[in-house]
Amino acid sequence: MPTRNATSRPRRVLPALCMLLAVGTAGAAAAPRATLVEPAFVARGEVEPGEVLQLEWTLRNDGDALLLIESLSPTCYCTTAKADANQVPPGGTTTIRVSIDPSDFSGALDKGVEIATNDPQTPNLLLHAGMTVRPGIAVVPPELDFGAVPAAGSKELTVALKVPKERPLHVKAVTPEAPYLAVEQEQLQTDDRTGVRLYVKVKAGAPAGPFATRVVVETNDAARPRIEIPVRGKGAGGPSYEPERLVFEAASPGQAVGTVTVRGGKGLQVTGVKSTSAALEATAQPQPDGSIAVRVAVAKGAKPGRVTAKLLIGTSDAALAELSVPVLGVVK
Repeated sequence: MPTRNATSRPRRVLPALCMLLAVGTAGAAAAPRATLVEPAFVARGEVEPGEVLQLEWTLRNDGDALLLIESLSPTCYCTTAKADANQVPPGGTTTIRVSIDPSDFSGALDKGVEIATNDPQTPNLLLHAGMTVRPGIAVVPPELDFGAVPAAGSKELTVALKVPKERPLHVKAVTPEAPYLAVEQEQLQTDDRTGVRLYVKVKAGAPAGPFATRVVVETNDAARPRIEIPVRGKGAGGPSYEPERLVFEAASPGQAVGTVTVRGGKGLQVTGVKSTSAALEATAQPQPDGSIAVRVAVAKGAKPGRVTAKLLIGTSDAALAELSVPVLGVVK
């Protein structure tokens, strides 16, 4: 006579077999696998402060499912990163392009970007570069503004070119680009820095109205053999304008963004106004006090984006036939 135990044994084995099959199926599930073709770390040795590093890494998908780049997180504000493609099929590759600007640093530096992907085994990868940033040449101040210059000339303004002592600086020549500038120099020496101090003066005979020129310094430094120091001011007499530059916040097409006032004595006329950017429009209107108001607006057909332009104002003054006013702003 058959027993109950004999008939029940196969029923107990079936659930165990089902569990084994389920585990085997889960283990074989498709998944992406992020693999770097090149080493994750790059040693770049010595670099100059203004030398922007452009680096590239190749990311390959060695898995059997779609690899997704979920984020690229730079380790510093000085670093940017971009992937040619954020989705990589099995067997495919994408290029990660990284830019590092070490201008604000000196000495040993390690910067890069962290990649987050949907790779279950290695969800994060760090791409980074090591370098030693050479101490830079400091120009203080970086430019000179003499403001209104009397007919007899201006007072002296100074500029210091300073470097750490471990980076010797030799000035070969100092040349003012305008005949109405006078420049003298003396050696600069402190406990930890060396360099040159320049004394700059506007002589009598500066052009009437706004002027802009430069002092050029030639050095023995391979990274900065030529240093240009902008110099600006306003000579006595002739046309003048204010503000010196026009800056506006986000403005819509057709919106007025500011007024430039031109002065130059009795009889001065504005012969024309134009902008170097099609995003701006300007009109000139004489005022009761003899000045001319140049009203600036965003052009009706302007496209969204940043505007960097110059407003060119023609005048009837033979010595200064054109005024150039920088304009900066954003069109929304």
